[in-house]
Amino acid sequence: MQRRTFLSTVAAAGLAPAQTAKLGTLFVGAWQKRVLVIDEASRKISTEINLKLDVPRSMMFSEDKKKLIIHSAMECGFEIVDVATRKLERSFKLDTAGKKYRPSGFALSPDSKKMYTALYTVDKKIDRFEVSKPQWAIIDMENEKIEKFVDFPKEQQLRGGRGGGLRVSPDGKFLYQFRDNVNIYSTEDFKEVGKIELSKPLFPGIERVSISGNDDPHEEPGKIFGFFNSTDPIVHKTTFGFATFDLNKRTFEFSPVGPSTTRTTGLRLTPDRKTGYTVAYNGMGANQRCEFWTFDIASKRITKIQEFDGRSRFEFNLSSDGKLLYIYGAGNTLEMYDAATLKMVKDLDVNTDMTSNMLVLPG
Repeated sequence: MQRRTFLSTVAAAGLAPAQTAKLGTLFVGAWQKRVLVIDEASRKISTEINLKLDVPRSMMFSEDKKKLIIHSAMECGFEIVDVATRKLERSFKLDTAGKKYRPSGFALSPDSKKMYTALYTVDKKIDRFEVSKPQWAIIDMENEKIEKFVDFPKEQQLRGGRGGGLRVSPDGKFLYQFRDNVNIYSTEDFKEVGKIELSKPLFPGIERVSISGNDDPHEEPGKIFGFFNSTDPIVHKTTFGFATFDLNKRTFEFSPVGPSTTRTTGLRLTPDRKTGYTVAYNGMGANQRCEFWTFDIASKRITKIQEFDGRSRFEFNLSSDGKLLYIYGAGNTLEMYDAATLKMVKDLDVNTDMTSNMLVLPG
């Protein structure tokens, strides 16, 4: 039986649209220059928002969830959509004919007026292109321009200068950069005000902490839940665990869970924050095996593992009520799995390739 036929058969025998709680809305970028708006209750596309600049590469909500901020890679542009009306309000690009910006990672200020990023500048000369050293940049989202550049520290330039995961503290005063260490900068002048050295914590040999984008609607304000791997320097045993960061207090906690896996997607929490989900990958390439992992957050332990038919490349998310797991991206299907049984219940064909992360807006 072909995979498409199999998925359609499973979907037909599965979930009815009726739900007890009010469900939310999904937003995901797609070809050609569109944002697909999917109604969770009907499990269908309700609206398509047409953009002006290019296909969406990353998206985020403003702090009040009233605006959708979309970044397009072509000409380093931003587009602002009103969430309530589903209308494109404005678009602007930072690139010019002779100067291109190549950002890596974004973090929005609490008032949504400034965007922080790490980038390279590419200047087009008569006979060559000149690439700048990596820099921090503050983008003025209201006046649609780059407000300030600050060079990266020299020790970070030697490691490639990429931004890593970025978050802004709830008071807007500090920028957290998750790389080999957790570096903490002032958002005014990018002076380093602190550092959490991940090479010297409770677990020797700890590697870079993996955090997801700032798009989990159920994440506790001011806190980040991520994953880490640690390698014992004596017998080289690898350990997988939880990393918890308090952005207000600048504190962190590491909790080992068990033997590490090849990699995981970001953690997604249920509305009551008692249960978490991720996708774990074991192996690489044709030997890759994909599994759903269910966590009890209080005890920080795995309560259920279920292998599923994963693609070679995909993204993972959780429904607004925490009852459905979403597999999407790098293709035209949104696959929905029941969070309790970890079995597929619906396969939605959106008739285009999805190109960005998915945002979940609760009902």
